[in-house]
Amino acid sequence: MDLFEDIDREEVERMLRCAHASERVRAAGDYIFRQGETPRMIFMLTEGEAALVKDFASGRRNLLYTVKQGDVFGEAFLFSGKIRYWYDAVAMKDSKVLEIPWDFFYGFCKNACAHHQMITRNLLGILAGRNFSMTKKLHLLSSASLKEKLAIYFLENADREGRVAMDMNRENFADFLGVARPSLSRELMNMQKEGLIGVEKDRVTINNREALEYFY
Repeated sequence: MDLFEDIDREEVERMLRCAHASERVRAAGDYIFRQGETPRMIFMLTEGEAALVKDFASGRRNLLYTVKQGDVFGEAFLFSGKIRYWYDAVAMKDSKVLEIPWDFFYGFCKNACAHHQMITRNLLGILAGRNFSMTKKLHLLSSASLKEKLAIYFLENADREGRVAMDMNRENFADFLGVARPSLSRELMNMQKEGLIGVEKDRVTINNREALEYFY
């Protein structure tokens, strides 16, 4: 769901002025926000690509999820009462980020209108969708073996032809699964040798769905 779904462009621009929102340019590698900082904004990626990551003192990085153009992020802190970010948001490519102050969502301004209520409804829909996505990831990460994790991921993300578009590079995919990259590469090779999947640069094809479903 888009934050501005069912709201015309002119009204969106009016609301953003009312909210004192601003769009910022972020170069690849720049932090949009850092863990430990105080949340005050909801963010929407208007151009580029970003990621929400949890970095550890050991140097290990856990990729929570990637952020694509049009995605909203940082919204989990709006109603949660958390006073500090516990993960980082990083621009993966040169990007543009719309920043909307929380105050706009907490109450209606003097120009309160149906569109303001619609954007709040859309935000609640985004929150619900994010919660479902994180529940699915929890199911994936709770699997005992890396093969089980991969089987679940491929089954959840395959199209009707059994093809999975890989929008993460191998390093980011390993971070997403919480495993070392060499372990990931080795398991993908093993699954390919077993005839379970076919691996290409930016796509995985399920060759034996019944066998993968055994791990689901």
